Order: sequence, then structure tokens, then C-alpha cells
Amino acid sequence: MKYKIAYIDESDAWLNTVYQTLKNDFEVLRIKVNAESSVEKIAEELFQSELDAIITDYLLEEEGDVSFNGNKIVEEIRRIKPHFPIIMLTSHEPQAISHMDDVHIIYGKGILDGESEDELELFKTKIKSNISTYYSKIENTQKRIEELVKKQNETGLEMPEEEELTKLFLLMDELEPEGKELPANLIHPNSITKLNDFVAQTREILEELKKGNK
Repeated sequence: MKYKIAYIDESDAWLNTVYQTLKNDFEVLRIKVNAESSVEKIAEELFQSELDAIITDYLLEEEGDVSFNGNKIVEEIRRIKPHFPIIMLTSHEPQAISHMDDVHIIYGKGILDGESEDELELFKTKIKSNISTYYSKIENTQKRIEELVKKQNETGLEMPEEEELTKLFLLMDELEPEGKELPANLIHPNSITKLNDFVAQTREILEELKKGNK
């Protein structure tokens, strides 16, 4: 089964190039931005499409119809799902780098020109590895939460374990903000009420800090 990825661009030519280059390795959803597009609408479409990763062009304003660039899409994706696999593919690397906090996700479109098959294969491998790592992080976090909740229900937790569980709940909220319930057999009445209260308070504090930094 192929991973499903989206590619975002304003250019039909590049949308087709990326599709033709990656279609044998991935299921590729092409998303063309235009004058009617907005960052919010694109993000909504992306997350409704059950994707495994997102690739976006940087200079979306190049043809004059779009009022934002790919860095704004990255920011919106990171706001909703901070750990979701996302890559920026661009012909304008210096400009993209100057507008991005995470420069490690930026790749030049020259990688698709066919001159270096090894470089292209490495790029594909990195995409697959990013996706695999993301899903492993979700699985491992979920597994550890279940272990700690089970122990909480049976014998109680030590203070370091309570702190670890709190951090894991916050991480899981970032990994899967839509929410994924723990198995019912692990949840006992009042077993983690105080912990959940603490997590909620921690989230409120983080939100206030974010507001203060704007």
C-alpha cells in the first residue's frame, strides 16, 4: 500500500511534474492554489484527505493570483499538527530559507530534473522515512500512555511517572489533536481525574504563553 501525499503549487506544469515523478512510489493528490484559495481552506482540505505527508511549493505568489506563499501553509499545518510530515519543494531556496524557521524541510526542485537518479531516490526514501517515523511516534506514545495508565489503575504512579504521563498526554494531543480515546479496559472511574485536570491546566498555561509571545 502506497503512502498518500499531497503536492501544492500554483503551476499546472509543476503539479504534473511532481505527480509523474512520484506516482510510482506514492498516491499523489495534486492541489492547485489560485485567487480563491486561502491558507485555512487548503489546510482543511488537506486534513480531510487522510494524507500521510504534505509537500508544498514555496513561491505560490509567482503567477500573481495567490496572496500567500508556502511558508504560510507550513505554519498553519504546524499550528494544527506540529509533528505532521511536511516538505517544501522550491526553485527559490535562498528566499524560502529566509522565511522558514525549519530550514531542514526545504528541498530544491532540481532534485526532480532526472539528472541524478540516486538523489531522487534518496528524496523519496526521506519522505517515506519521515512518514514512518511519525506513525511510530504515535504508536510508541500511545503504548507508553496505556502502560502508565494501567499501572496508575493497579498500583499508582511515582512522581516521575506522573510527570512523564502528563508530557505524553500533551504530546499525544499534538500528534492527534482530533483525539483518540484510550482502550476502555484501561480507564477506571476517577483513575486519572487529577492528572487530566493538570493536563488541562498545563494547556491553558501554554496557550496564554503563546498569546503573550504574539
